[in-house]
Amino acid sequence: MPSKINFSLTQIEYVLAVHKHGHFAKAAAACYVTQPTLSMQIQKLEEELGAVIFDRSKKPILLTEVGKNIIDQLQIILNEAKKVDGLIKISLHSSLKGELIIGVIPTIAPYLLPLLLPVIEKKYPELQLQIFELQTEEIIKSLNNDEIDVGLLALPLKISKIFEFPLYFEPFSVLCKKNHEMAKFKKVEYSKLKFNDIWLLEEGHCLRHQVMDVCALAESKIKKRKFKFESGSLETLKNLVNSYGGYTLVPELAIDSIGDNSSLIHFERPIPSRQIGLVYRREHYKNELIEALGASIIQSLPEHIQKLRQKDLDIIPID
Repeated sequence: MPSKINFSLTQIEYVLAVHKHGHFAKAAAACYVTQPTLSMQIQKLEEELGAVIFDRSKKPILLTEVGKNIIDQLQIILNEAKKVDGLIKISLHSSLKGELIIGVIPTIAPYLLPLLLPVIEKKYPELQLQIFELQTEEIIKSLNNDEIDVGLLALPLKISKIFEFPLYFEPFSVLCKKNHEMAKFKKVEYSKLKFNDIWLLEEGHCLRHQVMDVCALAESKIKKRKFKFESGSLETLKNLVNSYGGYTLVPELAIDSIGDNSSLIHFERPIPSRQIGLVYRREHYKNELIEALGASIIQSLPEHIQKLRQKDLDIIPID
């Protein structure tokens, strides 16, 4: 027997917007409709379901118990509907036309994108990219909320329902001021990284945890430093090293621009490195576009990075 429940995808979008923003007016603004229109459509959906989704007496607005039970399913319905729309568009056009919404972590974006975008423009002139700089946790959340198609970050994540597409390895090097004790080394070993004057990225950046792992640093040791500064920008840390002193670890693509007062020291083998790749939800309808993106990323890399092999490296986990 056919279901008697009748509601629209627009109504679902409005419900998910209120759930996200916790506020009817903010949700209406995000959906580009008036608040009365959004409220009326949600009320119609509640009447159709015979259940109240939101407790409007709470600030911010919260889900009722029924709402908690159905919100994930409403998200799935909307995601699946978008897949149908995407499949139709791909079938009507070349599979290498369309749009990809991408999240890229901040320690990759400023170094890889200038290399990648000219390659994409030449190979796939009808492929549109919408790119956001996001931390790893934000990328995962955005993938689950269907706000982006694919993420570019450090692997592995090992998260259920997230597919990983490894692309390349990126070694780390030590960046220090020329008068630093480490500057005398031609190459450095892990055991030499016992100095406490290291500059770190702030919490939330996976590179922070990788650097602490390489340097065998404990949070308690960091807190005892005279100057404690944590940045969201790798370039800020590089400038601090060059102008003030201390040291930090930088990935390979970030070593081209270092200050005149800085020295770059490579590691002895096995070289501490990170693995970079794409992540997306399994059975994504834009798989061909994602694979084209991955191939373009590899093509855009300097040749010496393309040739790196895992046997020469020590891949540092991201947590």
